[in-house]
Amino acid sequence: MRRILTLCAAALAALCCAAQTPAPRAITWSADYIPGIRDYYGQPEVFWTNLGQAVHFDGRGDGVFLDGVPVAGMEAFTLELVFRQDGDAAFEQRFLHIGTMDKRILFETRVNPDKTWYFDAFVNLGTPEATPDNPHPARLSAVLIDEKLTHPADRWYTLTLTASKDGLVSYVDGVEQCRSEMPWQPLVNEGFTSVGVRQNLVCWFKGDILKLRVTPRVLEPSEFLQDHKALNGD
Repeated sequence: MRRILTLCAAALAALCCAAQTPAPRAITWSADYIPGIRDYYGQPEVFWTNLGQAVHFDGRGDGVFLDGVPVAGMEAFTLELVFRQDGDAAFEQRFLHIGTMDKRILFETRVNPDKTWYFDAFVNLGTPEATPDNPHPARLSAVLIDEKLTHPADRWYTLTLTASKDGLVSYVDGVEQCRSEMPWQPLVNEGFTSVGVRQNLVCWFKGDILKLRVTPRVLEPSEFLQDHKALNGD
């Protein structure tokens, strides 16, 4: 049975864990512990799965803002999210936003009328300072999306993004989706993390989130989280 998050600390502690400092260490966000709530919107619901508690977002106004930037200071990382996308959600879904509006990582999906979706991972590192050799530098950003790589909604999946000086790669359930040669440059601990919505409160997520993990190195697909298999009964 689902229960509604309230303003009390015990209920808010049921969403996830946010990093207060940018130490380059592995961080697991689960539905059991959260030290830093910045703000929250609506009434996200906590419910039980066979792997513990998860959080449901209603797609209309549920979101949680957390202090800290969990990838801050990392020269390389693997970012994983265990989630379930509702098939009747709006087309544009933006449910993880790390950093600021200028320098950010975004996890998004696009939901089709046939109740399939495809992954959109977006990384924006801002515009470098001008130099004599490059007086008008271009913004460093990458969009990892392929509308042909669709997946059935209403099931659990693990979304993954790896980042290093060699580039960016996105995965669904350990299967590569897209890649970019744009080299990763570490973020500083500026901004915060929003879950369930983009930081400017657009594209509310309709679906469930169980867990997010950040590892300060590029993992092999065989090392990725496998929680989606147990959640789906595979």
